[in-house]
Amino acid sequence: MFKKIKKNTKKLQDYAHSIIPGLSGLLGKRPEMYLPGGQWPTYYSKAKGINIWDLKGKKYLDFTMIGVGSCVLGYSDPDIDKVAKKIISQGPLTTLNPPEEIILAEMLLKTHNWADQVKFARTGGEMVAMAVRLARAFTKRDKVMICGYHGWHDWYLATNLKDSKNLNNHLLAGLEPSGVPKGLAETVIPFNFNSCKDLDQVIKKKAKECAAIIMEPARNTLGCKSFLKSIRKIANENKCVLIFDEITCAWRNNSSGVHMDLGVYPDLATFGKTMANGIPISALIGKKEIMEEAKNSFISSTNWTERLGPACAVEFLKKHKKLNLGKILIEKGKKIRKIWIEAAKEAGINYQKNSLNGPACLNKFNMSVKTKKNLRLEIFGIEPLSSFKISTQNSDDWPIIITYFIQEMLKEGILASDRCYSNYCQTEIALKKYEKACKKIFKKISYFLKKRSLKKQLNGPIKQMGFKRLN
Repeated sequence: MFKKIKKNTKKLQDYAHSIIPGLSGLLGKRPEMYLPGGQWPTYYSKAKGINIWDLKGKKYLDFTMIGVGSCVLGYSDPDIDKVAKKIISQGPLTTLNPPEEIILAEMLLKTHNWADQVKFARTGGEMVAMAVRLARAFTKRDKVMICGYHGWHDWYLATNLKDSKNLNNHLLAGLEPSGVPKGLAETVIPFNFNSCKDLDQVIKKKAKECAAIIMEPARNTLGCKSFLKSIRKIANENKCVLIFDEITCAWRNNSSGVHMDLGVYPDLATFGKTMANGIPISALIGKKEIMEEAKNSFISSTNWTERLGPACAVEFLKKHKKLNLGKILIEKGKKIRKIWIEAAKEAGINYQKNSLNGPACLNKFNMSVKTKKNLRLEIFGIEPLSSFKISTQNSDDWPIIITYFIQEMLKEGILASDRCYSNYCQTEIALKKYEKACKKIFKKISYFLKKRSLKKQLNGPIKQMGFKRLN
């Protein structure tokens, strides 16, 4: 069947849905998250740099997150590929253990001198679950406070057992805890990022009951140093394990993690995603007394011991440091933001910096562009993890706007979304093409919004804006 329909995108999507529930193992790769109705290419034949070829052989520039944020060196990096091919030829999984684990552990501990030990896995979600397990084992407590997105496992989705909207402010809205044991209700307590109110009313009051406070130190904005220092102090006073989830934000600004820039150190920290440029590997680093609980609690998996992940991660960390990649990614991020700002100006939008969330001192990485006609461009995130939103007085307009943007960018041969992560392979030529397309499409968006006819320009349904069941 696949061979007969592989070049018919709509038929292939429908067929895939019929034999693979949800079509993809990752919510963010479902075509409905970009362009529904058979418009999105969905499958690829090869990828190199920031170029992707679909099953028909058509070439696209990828200006989305580039491998869901994992391939900061671009697809098929020659140095990572060289190591991967060598390891595959020598046998990636055997009865014995890969020596690269020791080398990688040494590299991580040298960079993070607050940590004593390291554990490895292959995905971010399972690594965070491991961190929570160790914190619970160490403190002999069950409850956990969370801020941010930390995966799909039962311990995390239990947040929504008490209130189905508890996770709405933590990246994905609409997550139903279907299949999660009801006995886990009220074991997870959410709090808001950079919120002084939640610091007093949630964190201070609940910390003594909790095994851990787990949070992302950056995503839509950078964690306020004073906020993180306050949490660190509360965790110390209540003998609560502080965990920083660096799976998304690490290796962007430097060769370690965002918390190293801020000078606030956790008890445990998780890494993954970018650590081997797309080759599966994740790591947990932390203080010895907590990490040693891994000997007491059964935590084990065969594929955590394969050689490909650690070997490629060692090569990635070497190259990251040699290139000073963090500096490059920050500069690329600034260029991407400038493109959006200039595109907004040319579409008749006046530019001004503005604080968006919470106290102004916490949001120096956020900007907004406003018009006199209540049309504004908002920019979020640390530079290498930039995203934008074009807002109007009507909140229902944004899903239409971003669907139209993705649709029109695809016509220009560019895979795009509201997020554009920095990448080493974003050349000046590629950025110019992206800039030209953005300016053209922002003008169209502005024009059709004024005419109140943007929805009529869509060639299919509006994209999915969170999690919901796909039939």
